[in-house]
Amino acid sequence: MKHLSLLVTTLLIGSSAFAAPPSNESISQLLVATRMERSVSVAQQSLDQAVRNSIAQGLQGKTLTPQGRKVIDTFTAEAGTIIRKEINWADLKSAYIKLYAETFTQEEVDGLLAFYRSPAGVALLEKMPIVTQKSAAITQQRIGPLVEKLKASMAKTVQDAKTAK
Repeated sequence: MKHLSLLVTTLLIGSSAFAAPPSNESISQLLVATRMERSVSVAQQSLDQAVRNSIAQGLQGKTLTPQGRKVIDTFTAEAGTIIRKEINWADLKSAYIKLYAETFTQEEVDGLLAFYRSPAGVALLEKMPIVTQKSAAITQQRIGPLVEKLKASMAKTVQDAKTAK
């Protein structure tokens, strides 16, 4: 009887561990609903732009000869090819399906699908890039003054440490 009681308690407490895993089809539907392929494309574009920005920063406004411009153009094209080869939906989709299958139950995937197919879910997907962009701008505005305050505080701390007895 003691063993039966222990078994029932274990099953009740750990029942979530035995929840049905989501089907690959439902996960694929969720990935479509959340526009994950588009997110990967945006990541590719962001990496490509980061490469371009890095090069521009490295050049520090220097005017290039036509040959120099050709070298840069060739490199950025090659970098873009590498980025698209390494970060692409065709290769990432199976990894995402596996990740979601390990993370969510079928019930959770069904709930997420219902949400992302709802007007609120669609609005979240459409408006979140704007929210992210604007929140990054808000953070950027605060970083400059923060860095200055930290520099001043560090300088005072260093000075205090040098004069401490």
